[in-house]
Amino acid sequence: MAKITLVSRNFPPLNGGMERLCYELYRGLADNHDVQLLGPGGCKAHVAEAAVVRETGISPTPVFLVLTLLKGIWLRVTTGAPELVIGGSGLVGIVVVPLAKLAGARSMLLLHGLDIIAESRIYQWLFVPFLRMADVAVCNSRNTARLAMASGVSEERITIINPGVELPDSIPPREAARQQLGYASHRVLLSVGRLMPRKGLAEFIDRSMPALVARDPNWLLLVAGTEPANALNRPKTSVLDSIDAAIKQHALQDQVRLLGYATEEDLPRLYAAADVFVFPLLETPGDVEGFGMVAIEAAAHGTPTVAFDCGGVGDAVKDGVNGALVVAGDYNAFARSVEAVAGSDLRASSAGFARTFCWSNYNQQMEACIAQVLH
Repeated sequence: MAKITLVSRNFPPLNGGMERLCYELYRGLADNHDVQLLGPGGCKAHVAEAAVVRETGISPTPVFLVLTLLKGIWLRVTTGAPELVIGGSGLVGIVVVPLAKLAGARSMLLLHGLDIIAESRIYQWLFVPFLRMADVAVCNSRNTARLAMASGVSEERITIINPGVELPDSIPPREAARQQLGYASHRVLLSVGRLMPRKGLAEFIDRSMPALVARDPNWLLLVAGTEPANALNRPKTSVLDSIDAAIKQHALQDQVRLLGYATEEDLPRLYAAADVFVFPLLETPGDVEGFGMVAIEAAAHGTPTVAFDCGGVGDAVKDGVNGALVVAGDYNAFARSVEAVAGSDLRASSAGFARTFCWSNYNQQMEACIAQVLH
């Protein structure tokens, strides 16, 4: 058992893929180690009552980082030095590396992609050097590892561990799920996630949906998600406005449903009801899809994904197993792949592929990495 300090701005009560990953990491660590958490305001309500936790409001970010560093130093004084300090993202490297050095501990950073390439001179000058100083960089995909090496992180310090997924106890039958949602007469496409420019939904509606609907008017796209409120890279223009404009331009009001925020109770039915999960990612300067956890979540419910081959999504979608990868920007090929995948039988192989990404596998890989770092 090691004494570990986990530092993360991304943790419940905040929502998102990174937040879920850090939460599951904490749970796995707490089963085997003495773990202290330096996290965002409200995080204590999501861990054991007896856990050692220090909360800090996430905004403004510089204040969060400074106060978290000070609280980490005081935690070391009052409870003893950790053996390992883990950062939930590259952003907190500026806290993690100094805390580790002050404690004579090892340092580890989880890297997701955007925290390497963020388009900010200050970030690149002040924060990225700490990525190179960490003893280990755990990258969420092969693409993130390439970005890390391009930023100067040495290859021998990089470990690739894909994020995990919550596996459902059972998968609802597709027709039953559609019946419950009121879409029994449709062929259903699904998108889940925060509405960011890199997700490419407005472009997909503008350039692929018209062709799909022209060949079969029964296609229905369900969009579950809202624009981000607390993301560091909030878009300057409204993605929702762009989606609305594309819907109106092509008169797709009957073929696109904007569902807004989907709860944990809603998602299993949505995933199970869909013929295809669509992931029409864009190559976006200063932004990147680090892995594509939603594609694995869809696969866990038997739903294959069609995605543009951007960022780290190639680790989450395997051609002919849980969907299809399409050359980025080819919207005609994307529409054809949607039709082909919808007509194939990838339900069982998708679910089997997802099982290799269960959180227990993730935590086993992290434990092996931690053991190597400490010994």
